[in-house]
Amino acid sequence: MKSKDASQLKSCKHISRASTLSVQMIAEKLNVTTEDVEKVLAMTAPLGIFSHQLQRFIHLVWDVRDVMNNNIKGNGQTPEPYTYLKGEKEDYWFLR
Repeated sequence: MKSKDASQLKSCKHISRASTLSVQMIAEKLNVTTEDVEKVLAMTAPLGIFSHQLQRFIHLVWDVRDVMNNNIKGNGQTPEPYTYLKGEKEDYWFLR
């Protein structure tokens, strides 16, 4: 699978164009596969409301956001607001 630059995934409205990380770089930082990251960027959640995979996916969404935001801040910029993620992970009881 060809590694895509996270800033080039234009179909993902929640991704800031200020991030300089590739999907592969994000995957390496989080110790997950590039496929996992691409699913997060496309917001392709696994089926099943109570599945362990869904809970893992939800946490990974926030982790990917945090990695990207840290990169953007490290570049001296401010991350753009996200379509799906508001506030912080700790604000949601089901993510604790």
